[in-house]
This record gives sequence, C-alpha cells and structure tokens, in this order.
Amino acid sequence: MAAATAIYTGVLVFATHYPRPEELLGPNAPSDKTLHFIAYAVFAGLASATWLTARRTAHRSIAPLAIALAGFGAIDEITQPFFRRHAEPLDWVYDCVGIAIGIAAVMAAMALVRRFARTIAPSGSPIA
Repeated sequence: MAAATAIYTGVLVFATHYPRPEELLGPNAPSDKTLHFIAYAVFAGLASATWLTARRTAHRSIAPLAIALAGFGAIDEITQPFFRRHAEPLDWVYDCVGIAIGIAAVMAAMALVRRFARTIAPSGSPIA
C-alpha cells in the first residue's frame, strides 16, 4: 500500500504542475474542481489506508494525516505558478473536501471489515 501511495503522490504532483493540462486530459475532461476533488479523495484514501495499516491504531490517530494532506494540497497549489499554472484557493478547498471524503471512505470500510470479522470469528477468539 505504501508503494501505491508513493507512486500516486508522484503522479499527482506531476499532473498538478504540468504546464498544459489540457494535453493530458483531452477535450472532454471533467471540470478542474471535480478533478481536484477526485484526485485528493483517491490520494487521501491511499494515504489513510497506508497510515492505518502501518500504525494499527484507533480512529483518533488519523487527524495528523488529514492535516498533513491538507498542507500538502496547499503547497501543491502554491507552487503551481512556478510551472505556468494558476493557483486558486478554491482548488485547495476542493482538495480538502476530497481529503475528508477519502479518509471517511477508508474509515467506513475498515469499520465494516472489523464488524464483519467479529461476526464470523469463533467465540472467544480476539479480533482487533
């Protein structure tokens, strides 16, 4: 999972800094805001799955990751003008909404897996 997160991070940075995004996206691309939302929801999903798998900790520990991802999104947006792109604060807002949704999806999936694991575990077997 960590390798997928690292690779995706590299692709995300490249895609958000490429000077002519229309060359990558084609003529029928979704809106810029939709792309920001989707890109950061996937990013947060991968990162939170990696974080929770590596740490095996409770839900409370995800807040530092969410803050770090929002910071990453801000830096990503602020550095775009160096590559002939436009920095837009609203793009960062969509990044943050995507981060929240991506983390929430992983948290919900993990809760379902835990609940399912408890129902099929033999009685007396501890399952985290």
